[in-house]
Amino acid sequence: MREGSPTDGELLARVARGDSRAFEDLYRRYARPILGLALRRLGDRGRAEEAVQETFLSIWRAARSYVPERGQPAAWLYAIARNAIADR
Repeated sequence: MREGSPTDGELLARVARGDSRAFEDLYRRYARPILGLALRRLGDRGRAEEAVQETFLSIWRAARSYVPERGQPAAWLYAIARNAIADR
């Protein structure tokens, strides 16, 4: 993360308020590592890309449910990704 960039928590809070720019920033920050995780687990690029799409759709829909006191934003994002991967 570059200096002056919003934290993951700040981005999630903005996404929860419907901020599509914050969502784009989160996507840029996490899509590639989540795709890598999905590729390792699924072994198929098409299914992995679908899991990434499902992950970010779920993040957009559920951002308001993120509770900072329960854990780091990255852990929450990866939990969503693991669920999307498992569904494949």
